[in-house]
Amino acid sequence: MKKLLFLTLCLLPFAFCLAQTSTRTYLTDPLLAPREHNVDFQHLKLEVSFDAPKSLVKGKVTHYFTPLRPKIDSIVLDGINMNIKEVTVNGKPAKFRNDSENVIIYTPSLTWEKKDSMTIAYECVPRSGLYFIGWNDKTGICRRQIWSQGQGIDNRNWIPMYDEMNDKITTEMFATFDTAYKVLSNGKMLDKKNNKNGTYTWHYKMSHPYAPYLIMLGIGKYEIKETKAASGLPMHLYYYPDWKNRVEATYTLSEKMVDFYDKEIGIPYQWESYSQIPVQDFMFGAMENTTATVFGDFLFCDEHSALDRGYYSVNAHELAHQWFGDFVTARSDAHHWLQESFATYYDWLFEKEYFGKDQFDWTRRGAQNNALDESLKNKFPIAHSEAGSVRHYPKGAFTLNMLKYVLGGREVYNKCIKYYLQQHPYGNVDTEDLLTACEEVTGMQLDWFFEEWVYKGGEPAYKVSYSEVSDAGKNSGSFSEFTVMQTQPQSEITGLPQSGGAETNAVSNDPFVQEINKSAPTPAGLWKMPIWFEVHYTDGTTDKKQVWIQKQTEIVHLAIPVGKKVEYTLFDPDNNVMKSVSFKKSFDELKAQATKAENMLDRYDAVNAMEDVNMEQKRDFLISLYINSDKTKFHAIKAEIIKQLSHENNKQSMEVLRTALKDPDVKVRKAVLDNLKTLPQELLPDVENLLKDPSYEVVLNVLEFLSFANSEKIQFYLDQTKDIEGNPGRIVKIKWLEIASMSNEKYTDQLVSYTSNAYEFRTRVNAINSLKKLNHLDANEIEYIVDAMLSANSRLANPASATLKNFYEQLHYRRQIINYVESKEWKPWESKIIHAVVK
Repeated sequence: MKKLLFLTLCLLPFAFCLAQTSTRTYLTDPLLAPREHNVDFQHLKLEVSFDAPKSLVKGKVTHYFTPLRPKIDSIVLDGINMNIKEVTVNGKPAKFRNDSENVIIYTPSLTWEKKDSMTIAYECVPRSGLYFIGWNDKTGICRRQIWSQGQGIDNRNWIPMYDEMNDKITTEMFATFDTAYKVLSNGKMLDKKNNKNGTYTWHYKMSHPYAPYLIMLGIGKYEIKETKAASGLPMHLYYYPDWKNRVEATYTLSEKMVDFYDKEIGIPYQWESYSQIPVQDFMFGAMENTTATVFGDFLFCDEHSALDRGYYSVNAHELAHQWFGDFVTARSDAHHWLQESFATYYDWLFEKEYFGKDQFDWTRRGAQNNALDESLKNKFPIAHSEAGSVRHYPKGAFTLNMLKYVLGGREVYNKCIKYYLQQHPYGNVDTEDLLTACEEVTGMQLDWFFEEWVYKGGEPAYKVSYSEVSDAGKNSGSFSEFTVMQTQPQSEITGLPQSGGAETNAVSNDPFVQEINKSAPTPAGLWKMPIWFEVHYTDGTTDKKQVWIQKQTEIVHLAIPVGKKVEYTLFDPDNNVMKSVSFKKSFDELKAQATKAENMLDRYDAVNAMEDVNMEQKRDFLISLYINSDKTKFHAIKAEIIKQLSHENNKQSMEVLRTALKDPDVKVRKAVLDNLKTLPQELLPDVENLLKDPSYEVVLNVLEFLSFANSEKIQFYLDQTKDIEGNPGRIVKIKWLEIASMSNEKYTDQLVSYTSNAYEFRTRVNAINSLKKLNHLDANEIEYIVDAMLSANSRLANPASATLKNFYEQLHYRRQIINYVESKEWKPWESKIIHAVVK
């Protein structure tokens, strides 16, 4: 009943206050509309084989389609640098032409709304979309793989196709390759044919339509862990045979994720199976290809690297995409947030379920901070193709949580999302579809929310002040008075549009609604949200009130019961609304909030606000809070206390840091290391003990820190860590070699070898950066760095280019680099990359 009452009282005013709008202004989006096409593609059949050492694709693709118009004389397919061998339409040879980007097929005899087909035989050597890993490694160290990455529009590099998200298809794949390798593609594996020539042909087929960018192929040497979700869903978890000891740490909770989403979303997983496969040199974190997620093997963690970054967050994110992105897919890039924001948010919800509310809240706070920082650069909205990752991922996820808050909670929100999915099974959606679903389920008018949080950019900024005011009309009693000012720069592309006031004939006895009806016109750029105000008293009781904050300045009153004393106050407790806020409080208020507030974020904010308090005034409180209070169990609060106490060399403060260095939470141990500018002698033994820490990142940081802070013991530190490799990217080993090379140049040879294509990209980047610090360059290194510059993986190519430029700008290295470049013959695209540095 409380929820129903809240919705009735708080959402009713919007029927009045948005009654008139004079202007609505949006940033232009060149990718707002979906791409035009003249046929409806329905099924794609691909027969493909490879000459892996040459990175050559040999394919035959058949498209089944229906014309959408009465007269069609040609069909344009996407196809990058394709060598087209033959084209047939409905089994008959067809004329075609192609250039570096398209394949145009002439189709004079098509019949409107009649199903047709066309088959294209082709070859290509793709630079994107499909990647051949390890086939040019002469040492045999590197893994040999072939894998695809289609998002956003890269599958066109190895399949001539209509490569856009707004026309969904079913697929089947016939992939032929060496019998020593396993092959994975979308859907169910129907057959594995032995061709008697050392190859298998693997046949996969999808039974439901999905977007073409989600077509995938993965080939490599793998073993598979077979498991099932509670629903019976078959799950195939791929791993390298030599990494079997990492399987449990990597795939932990995978089955429980499916179970959680089935229940939370209300619609069970909608595909025939689910696979996950790690690949080397993946340029992103992972990719949610329908039924088959590909992820970077740098996320395949052992029990140590899992402490630094486990796979579970990416795992949960990509799984959520099977509903949000695969089952329903954005109609155009302007609505990309409907995929990434949902996947991000449902990962948050899963982590909340299994790791607790504090982690969920801290993730929300990080999202808010990132969004506020991004808004300093520009004011793109979430629903815009140029919004960027911060808005498409964390800000959009936070916005969904605010939508849940405005709708009245989990039950109503879940009902809306289930309905939204049910209305568009295996279809395309845009933001209006989500808005419509929420309005149809609840009967609420939610245009205002989508207007300010989805279609407009920026975030509100509030300046809040509090005072206790005597009630002049009553001899006894007083009230709490909050003054809230919106201080963000006002603009037509942020917040709500200019409102002409609330002119309405509606009658209401609710004084709040009556006040809304009297409201003056409001300028563009103000936000409107329901915000809670809380007053906490010294006797442990609380008064609270939710108010729509929408004007430039608002004053909110709560009566103070006779005999009660206010201890501290909260504006938007638990940070439900994305915002920046300035709310000055006394040290006594902050102490009470830090120890007594229910929500971790409110306690954290109180401690964080003590940053400007004199150390003599706050030291004893912070130490006591760290040691004695159960309110500081979460790592973020501990880290904030550590940061403030590390500013001085006080004996009691050092004892807290010593305790923190032994904290079971690796994030707390890292917080001490991050805040130590110098090494106090009394902490030396405790820091040295961390050379045996289970976290690779802790060992890395301690090794580097001690080697410079206590250089006379470098050899001892190297001896302690000589057998630790450190995943991902051999982080400890490479740092070890870097430090050892400062006194013995023989170790540079191994560093140089790590820059070669025998190793995955993170190892190569780490080695390149170490050699740059050492200012070491030799002939082998030049060859390896130039090879890295030519990688399709920008996370390798960019640091390699920056490093070669650094050496090239040094005269004593320049001639050596020029001589190497001039000694080789380069393809035009290679020459362009190299000569951007070597001029």
